[in-house]
Amino acid sequence: MQSIFVVHMRQLAVTVFLSFNFLSYGQTPTSAASNINFTFVGCNEFTMTWTNGNGSDRVVFVREASAISDVPVFNQYYTENPIYGLGEAIKNDGIHWCVYRGSGSKVTVKGLKNVTKYFVAIFEYNGSGGKYDYLTSTYPTDNVTTKNIVADFTITPTEQCANGNSFQFTNNSTSDLSPLSYVWKFGDNDSSKVKSPNHSYSGSYGGAGLKIVKLIATAPGCLATTTNNAIVHPHPITKFGLDKSKAKNDSIQCYFGNRFTFKNSTTLLDIGVGPSSMRYEWHMDNGFIATGYTADRQFPDPGVKTIKLVAISNKGCKDSTNMVYKVLPRAIDPSSVIFNERSMCLSNNNFKFTNNSPGSLNSSWRFRAEFAPKDLDSVFNNTANYIFQKTGKYYIVLKAFDSGGCLDQLRDSVEVISNTNVSFSGLDASYCLNDPIDNLKPTPGKGEFIGTNVNKLDSTFIPASIGKFKVGYVYTQGNCRDTAWNLTEVFNRPTVNIGRDTTICKDFPLQLNVNPLFVSKWSNGSSASFINVSASGTYSVNSKDGFCDDNDTIVIRALAAPTLKPSRDTTLCGGSYLKFNIKVEEGNVVWNDGSTLRDRNITETGFWKVYVSNKCGSVSDSFNLIVEETACIVFFPNAFSPNGDVLNDTWQPYGKYEFVKMNIFNRWGEKVYFSDKSPIWNGFDNKNLCLDGVYNCVFEYLIQDGNSMKRMTEGIVIHLVR
Repeated sequence: MQSIFVVHMRQLAVTVFLSFNFLSYGQTPTSAASNINFTFVGCNEFTMTWTNGNGSDRVVFVREASAISDVPVFNQYYTENPIYGLGEAIKNDGIHWCVYRGSGSKVTVKGLKNVTKYFVAIFEYNGSGGKYDYLTSTYPTDNVTTKNIVADFTITPTEQCANGNSFQFTNNSTSDLSPLSYVWKFGDNDSSKVKSPNHSYSGSYGGAGLKIVKLIATAPGCLATTTNNAIVHPHPITKFGLDKSKAKNDSIQCYFGNRFTFKNSTTLLDIGVGPSSMRYEWHMDNGFIATGYTADRQFPDPGVKTIKLVAISNKGCKDSTNMVYKVLPRAIDPSSVIFNERSMCLSNNNFKFTNNSPGSLNSSWRFRAEFAPKDLDSVFNNTANYIFQKTGKYYIVLKAFDSGGCLDQLRDSVEVISNTNVSFSGLDASYCLNDPIDNLKPTPGKGEFIGTNVNKLDSTFIPASIGKFKVGYVYTQGNCRDTAWNLTEVFNRPTVNIGRDTTICKDFPLQLNVNPLFVSKWSNGSSASFINVSASGTYSVNSKDGFCDDNDTIVIRALAAPTLKPSRDTTLCGGSYLKFNIKVEEGNVVWNDGSTLRDRNITETGFWKVYVSNKCGSVSDSFNLIVEETACIVFFPNAFSPNGDVLNDTWQPYGKYEFVKMNIFNRWGEKVYFSDKSPIWNGFDNKNLCLDGVYNCVFEYLIQDGNSMKRMTEGIVIHLVR
């Protein structure tokens, strides 16, 4: 650390005193402290040492954020405290705090802030006879920045229901110093020193409530705390019973007219974290669920009934409780109540109603027409016979008591109808075998079709067998029964089969045949019993035998025998190839090197042979191929000298090509030579030797490109030198 000394004019006087080696104990010290060194720096404290001056004692002042800007007051005694801010301040300014006073050379200052710069200054002093004389003309100063520590954590999840709660506390604390240690206070008189603990709350109401969780993180010279909230939501405490304000609302009730009304007494603890609410589910018989604060239920069947109330808070916390109630057995057993008919015709109707229920006493039958305001009549007996005077629907009410005095009631109905004429349509007078199904349309509906080839389930007639058939429709209401009949005949259908789709060879026609006894018509217009087919296409025939006919269709593909274009022995320049694209229908291609490719480029010298075949024949072809090492490059000279010295007397290109034609022009664009016979130019126009100069030649030729020739055009500049 670098120490800073403040020197004033009073230093001159100090120098004079030192020269005489005399220092009175009560006089101002002449030598300041030095060598400030911070031996430890924490987050909330630091330890500093120094070399003492020649004072009998010294005071240390500390200031936050800014340099020391004041000095001790002469003859002022300063009370020290190593906890920053608790000692005495210079001139009571509340800025410069005395943290040390004495004859030593070390102090540990505590109570500091994280990551904060603190400035220090040491003042030597002598004291005698109640006098305190401070050396303020020169004194060492320095500064230090405290380390950082941050206490931080997250809770997952932050809210849970009490039952089975388990919170994960994830420690995210950091510090410039290590090691870090931790103390957790979970807000329930429990604690932990684990870095990232799990914790479950228990106690009254399952430990429900707002939990203020505190984390204390410490490192050498560092301490930080932080808090966060975990919420343990209470579970409802469900409670319910019967509402005693309702008449006859007993836990045991007769079947007929039973109704249980339930009173809800559920409570939910308020833990002061915001409004709370509950919703309710009443689970009753056969999966029946009602919602709402209260509920009632009329049970459709007798027996012991378990009612379960589930209360769910707005935080999803649940509780439930069960109660048991009883519905007494019925006085009337519906399966033992017998009606001789449900509907009868008006004429001769006579209904018989019998109650064979073993638990019934005092049976009574009451008869009422539909929409009538009062009963027509009543009969008091286990069995009742009754004749109705008009058509219509009638309600029958049976009432009976059991031995315990419980009333029961059963309501049912019968119908009195008039006779109805029936008919049906949709049946043709004749069919061919296996014709489409016909839908039969009855009047009135809800009757039954009878007869052979009739489907009773969907009211259809199926022409599935040959012969004459009688089809009937029966309509019944109670004891009223009426039937309508119709006749139809199903004729035999000719069977036509000209075969399955197939492939033939064009050179071998296929004959298609039908029964010569049928009257036939082919798709190609022929009316014969057979046709010969040698071409691809779709062929059909319709054959009639009397009233009925049949059709058949066949798809024929006619194949040709494979062919190959003859190949010739070929020589190619390097980099060229022969390209083959072999076409064959439903056949195979095999090369003498084992390849079966139809599309192929051949690039190697050798003898080549290919075999092509299908069901209609086979063919082969062969050739010799020479592929030279060099590419097909044509060299065009750019000068020649037609002067008769037998050296470059003519101009011509060199290489493998087929000459087509050439045109030669002078520098003014005038054509001076043309040839489509020979690629050689001797320098003459049609008559005379051309002058020295530059000539332009347009040269056209053919060059090998695979197994074909490519036409090329080149523009060449030729220098004629004489």
